[in-house]
Amino acid sequence: MTLPVAWQPPPRAPWVNKLAAVGRGLGDDGRSIVSLRAADIIAGAQAATGLTDTGNEWFREPLERLCAALDDEAALHLAGRLRARAELQLVFENRLRLVDLWHREPSIHDQVVQGPIVVTGLSRSGTTFLHELLACDPANRAPLLWELLHTVPPPGAWGTGTPTDEAPELDPRAVLADEEITVMDEMVPAFTAMHENRGFWPTECIFAFAHQFSSDQFTGLYNVPSYTIWRSGIDQTPTYDWHRQMLQTLQWAAPTDRWVLKAPSHLSSLPLVFATYPDARVVITHRDPLRVVGSLADMMATLHWMHSDHVDHQVLVQFLCMGLELQMDAVTAERDAGILPDDQIADVRYADLMANPVGVVEGLYASWGLDMSDAFRARLDAYVASRHTHRGVTHDYHFEDTGLDVIEHRALVAGYQARFGIESEV
Repeated sequence: MTLPVAWQPPPRAPWVNKLAAVGRGLGDDGRSIVSLRAADIIAGAQAATGLTDTGNEWFREPLERLCAALDDEAALHLAGRLRARAELQLVFENRLRLVDLWHREPSIHDQVVQGPIVVTGLSRSGTTFLHELLACDPANRAPLLWELLHTVPPPGAWGTGTPTDEAPELDPRAVLADEEITVMDEMVPAFTAMHENRGFWPTECIFAFAHQFSSDQFTGLYNVPSYTIWRSGIDQTPTYDWHRQMLQTLQWAAPTDRWVLKAPSHLSSLPLVFATYPDARVVITHRDPLRVVGSLADMMATLHWMHSDHVDHQVLVQFLCMGLELQMDAVTAERDAGILPDDQIADVRYADLMANPVGVVEGLYASWGLDMSDAFRARLDAYVASRHTHRGVTHDYHFEDTGLDVIEHRALVAGYQARFGIESEV
């Protein structure tokens, strides 16, 4: 191992630091005034919605383990504690409304989700970019953030506003979700250069999984290692069942030709993806894992810093590196063993995607036997031309900051790189 450069946390908004100071002044970082007990989150959501049926009870152990880890490990400051409580209760309120809707409208479960396109791959390997490119096709529908956080509108409002309208961002739920998600950009402005979120943009499946409280969303935001390790060893079938039911709900409200989905976490659950959606088309993006770990560690350290005054960047690097190396071994073994329908999986290299994004999409559509309409091509060209031109800062990170020995860790990912033709970037 080489000597790492000490991680420098980016500046936080003054109000975040002041709230953290208030928590320190209380002597307990706000534990006495902001509860993260699972029972209190459930009770708060039930009081806010007037609903009591929580649906299938599988969620309880993940929620309780997550809450315990947030209290015991995450070292949240007051602003982070407020965000964690609000986020968990918001999701639980949406869960209650969904369970209620499914009781009132059982025909939702008759919806058939056919042939979804599922984008996955290592985090920071171009999954978001490719997902947004595919979402340009008018025949494809990507779940929008507000649809997964505020799925059920007020009574009688179905059909008055759907993602197919001219200005979906004007839906009151989209405006609300946009305010909720962009608070992160205000807490730590540098985060915008690492990952952009808007309430009315296509989003990741982690926000659907969050309703079962088993989601990489929480691992990314908070330092909860016991929860993360526990999740890695359990059967995630119930989270995929919930995922399908959310898509059925959105499809019932607004008929859909074809879903285009995205989450790096699908990479660890490919057999479940195909068990849930047997006719899925899966696209896996590939990038040098040693380049990925530097970017991902910096982003996750920033997210943890957003919510806590205590971030151990080196522990995070080691945790991520071990996880990535194990994940790549597992994916390679699954593909080589033939336990996945390889004819339904397409591989995209990050370098190719960055060099010729439209060409990559054309190649995917040709392999799938799908036509690229003139409207799709026009939207693709416009999107590529305008993407991220408003950014004022860039995400600056270096492999050397990880302190990892490049020769040692290059050997551990060499098999994956050789299997998928991935060039080294560091």
